[in-house]
Amino acid sequence: MNELQTLNREYAALAEQDPRRLAREFDEITEFMKASSAIHHGEYVRTCYQPKLFTEAVFASFAADIRTLYGILGKVADAYYLDPGCRALFGFEPLAEELILRADPRASLLPMARIDFFYNEETGAYKYCEFNTDGTSAMNEDRELNRAQQLSTAHRVFCARHRTRTCELFHSWVKTLCAVYRRIRRTEQTPYVAIVDFLDCGTVNEFEVFQGCFVEEGVPAEVCDVRALRYDAAQKCLFGPGGHRIDAIYRRAVTSDVLERRAECGALLAAVRDDAVVLVGDFHTQLVHNKTIFRILHEPQLQTLFTAEEREFIRAHVPLTKTFAESDLPRVLADKDAWILKPLDSYASRGVHAGVECTQAEWEQIVQNTPRTGYLLQEFYRPYVTENYGIGPDGTFGKNRYYNLTGVYVYDGVAQGIYSRVSLSPIISSQYSEKTLPTVIVAE
Repeated sequence: MNELQTLNREYAALAEQDPRRLAREFDEITEFMKASSAIHHGEYVRTCYQPKLFTEAVFASFAADIRTLYGILGKVADAYYLDPGCRALFGFEPLAEELILRADPRASLLPMARIDFFYNEETGAYKYCEFNTDGTSAMNEDRELNRAQQLSTAHRVFCARHRTRTCELFHSWVKTLCAVYRRIRRTEQTPYVAIVDFLDCGTVNEFEVFQGCFVEEGVPAEVCDVRALRYDAAQKCLFGPGGHRIDAIYRRAVTSDVLERRAECGALLAAVRDDAVVLVGDFHTQLVHNKTIFRILHEPQLQTLFTAEEREFIRAHVPLTKTFAESDLPRVLADKDAWILKPLDSYASRGVHAGVECTQAEWEQIVQNTPRTGYLLQEFYRPYVTENYGIGPDGTFGKNRYYNLTGVYVYDGVAQGIYSRVSLSPIISSQYSEKTLPTVIVAE
């Protein structure tokens, strides 16, 4: 048994000392979350009783691997800019390619990202699930869930026994964005910042928490809809709906939504083309956000970019991924539990299908109806399973088995925190039975 397993057993033992108290405190945590700011489209964040525990050593190993991953992704980005053959591998539409090529990834490869992966807590092995750049979210979920943990007797006792910390994800981002802005503009000026998304689909409560942190740090900021921006081409100035000039944009609108609704994003696109505003992150983040990066990393013609150690890292952590083709049907249908189908450019698990979630008949229908263009075929990696107390599949409270997904928040290349999700099913998505756990890091 490793240290992480020992800590989890200790926490569970504390929780189980008084089953009635455990159930009562879970209800109190749930009520706290219903009244919290972690609300998205009217829904509160579901959780379990026990937080996700990691040690400082595990976090340090995550941070080290992130540095390796960023070195690999940086080489791919360089190749994209220098080599038309590499650009052809991505197959982006003309507008996307134009927006990427006018950006400069040397300023910051990925100002903000959340690197999601399936981590085995016993062996330390893992496979990547998704690279979130545009639209990286859920910082406020972790923040509010850790506040709710103060209602837990087990949590208070456990933290009294150990040196623990939570992940600070707000003020650190304010400092990061300002540093990126000053690096690009070569100035010490404090920018006026707009937090921008399509507000009818964005996490507005979280945006407002970020806005408050910007203001607390002495950085003026506003939240605005991308469609409400106004651009003065003569002055080369971008303005928010209140008429204030915007120096920097914290972009939460994902590239696929901007491209799909380009007619509504004219002011943003014009300002970006004229370099009238600093976009954090810029459109080059699409090189990593788009799921085709998983296929790209396995492309034979790019293997010469990487060192032997980097090639081994890719083999160990990037699931085998290829463009879904008609020739794949026999093996995909013959071994449904080994495969997952993903659209090239989506988020929140939209359009994702896994054979493990289906009967053979359902899988055959999905496979036959999935387009042969715009989809990736990827090996399925079964998430690690842990036990926790929460609402089970029958709607009652008790101990359940949960599949785990881990995300590392990375600000300008530096690992800043951890996001933890679990699900009763192997597909960890809000469309299914996803729950968010507060993350607590324990010092050795």
